Amino acid sequence: MLDCRAAFAAFPVLETERLRLRAVTLGDAPAIFQIMGDPQVIRYFGCLPMPTLEDALERARGFAADFRDQAGIRWAIVLRNSGRFVGTCGYWRLIKAHWRAEIGYELAPEYWGQGIMTEALTPVLRFGFGVLGLHSIEAQIHPSNIGSRRVLEKLGFVQEGYFHQNYYDLVEARFTDTAVFSLLAAGPSSLHQSPHR
Repeated sequence: MLDCRAAFAAFPVLETERLRLRAVTLGDAPAIFQIMGDPQVIRYFGCLPMPTLEDALERARGFAADFRDQAGIRWAIVLRNSGRFVGTCGYWRLIKAHWRAEIGYELAPEYWGQGIMTEALTPVLRFGFGVLGLHSIEAQIHPSNIGSRRVLEKLGFVQEGYFHQNYYDLVEARFTDTAVFSLLAAGPSSLHQSPHR
């Protein structure tokens, strides 16, 4: 069984050249609402755009509860030069019995195609392997989400599974497929440096 107590002792702040990854706060709710209310962003989430600011507040509370309960870690992605909140990323599901976790992420569309998510996830993956002690990390995406696929492949993830019509998509109002990607602890050596730059 994975022992996460040390990793959850205090919220881990991670930094990269352009980004600061910190805990999501209730003050981030307006930005969360703007991002998650954008149909472009949630196109492949299988859900409808976030309808109210209260839903964004609930999402922020949920992230805090997950960390408190050692069930997951979600980081706010903030630009270091401006302090602007541009999205979140992290582990939304820990499978402690198998030393495995599933990642999730979203980014404001004006920052797509700039390498932001790849940069953000690199220290997150290092933290997962080096601090949480994970053996493998999983990501599940809509097969048509080419942008997400590219991010995962840049980070060394490999598609290991494909489920046919396993997910009911509220946007498309039909059952859709899921592509499952995985990265093992023996993955790219660049990920296994210190989680703090």
